[in-house]
Amino acid sequence: MVKKNIIVLCVDRDNDLGKKAGIKGPVVGRADNLKAATKLALADPTESDANSIFASIKKFDEIKKTNSNVEIVTLTGHGKSSFQSDLKLTEQLDWLEKKHEIDSFVLVSDGAEDEQILPLLTGRGKILSKELVIVKQSKPVESLYYTLREALRDPFLSRIVFGIPGLILLVYTIMFALGAEQQFFQGVSLILGIYLLLKGFGFENRIILTTHRITSSISVQRTSFPFYIGGLFIFIFGLITGYGSFTFGPDIALSTVTAIQGTYLFTVLAILFGLIGRGVDAIHLKKAPELRRYFLYAVSTILIWFILDSGTLVFLRQADLNFFLFSILLSFIVLLIAFRIADSIDVRNFITDLLVGLPVYNNEGALVGKVKSVNKNKKTILLTKTGQKRKEITKDKFELREGRIILVSGN
Repeated sequence: MVKKNIIVLCVDRDNDLGKKAGIKGPVVGRADNLKAATKLALADPTESDANSIFASIKKFDEIKKTNSNVEIVTLTGHGKSSFQSDLKLTEQLDWLEKKHEIDSFVLVSDGAEDEQILPLLTGRGKILSKELVIVKQSKPVESLYYTLREALRDPFLSRIVFGIPGLILLVYTIMFALGAEQQFFQGVSLILGIYLLLKGFGFENRIILTTHRITSSISVQRTSFPFYIGGLFIFIFGLITGYGSFTFGPDIALSTVTAIQGTYLFTVLAILFGLIGRGVDAIHLKKAPELRRYFLYAVSTILIWFILDSGTLVFLRQADLNFFLFSILLSFIVLLIAFRIADSIDVRNFITDLLVGLPVYNNEGALVGKVKSVNKNKKTILLTKTGQKRKEITKDKFELREGRIILVSGN
């Protein structure tokens, strides 16, 4: 069985390690993390991040007993700024991906960084577990003020306590500026209704994770940067277009549907630009097998747009029900064809130059070298083994799994 490469991850989002102990992240390895935690604890004995690092070391030692492919890493952010912290953490995670093969993460946290760091980890590896470190405080600290302050740091509660009232005030301000105070309660009801539907059906977290994933991917150090920025502005243009076509009147439902329909094209183009960016990143980061998934996402996005638009036309009485049913049947046929095309272009079935540079592991999970070159005619790869001579391996002797090559038994 292939042993998984596990990263025990601790996150110091506000960079207390840098400010109080003068240590720059990322901190990699047990010895360096132990030294960093000790230095931080001596600099500030009340600092909870020191306890989180000690807990990470303990978790690392536990996993090490059963899995030798494990490493401990502490990431540092940038003060209180959420955007700057995300940028710093993303850069360190990109560096970590280049230096280490990652299958999964074990996140050790004091609870403050869970929601913020999880979207940045999505797509880089599975989250095996989250370990919450609770530091016992003295009785005076365990006051009502402290409890409320800590509770409001939770993103869910903060959205309820601050987000909803702020949204209501924003809607009122816009309505007042437009001279439409009479429609204030209708606008608030519409927005709250959409939010409750998203929350009730579990779409809220998916939207938040997707938003964080997109924003964390926007980095000038990536060649995909223009696609993400372009997609973001196209989406904003769509919102402006939809708002411009919205009119207050007695039939607010019809006006709302018409305004939403005006954003369909812009939303689809924004998603497609994002998928193109993800595809460019996949090629750049040697994750070519993910191209098949992004291709199917792109086709599915276009088909969803086609079905939604046809359904909207039926709602607006600009088309009949037969057209809507035909759109569903046609989308099903196109999706079947798309799956056939995706299978035919799947790089896992071919010997291509995209394999060059990928790490090669034996069936026990040990790194044995990297792909030096490929021979498309012979359908072989040239493996540069660690401490050994080069070896040519045929297609039937290895498998491509999650951006790495696994040798079958006997190689």
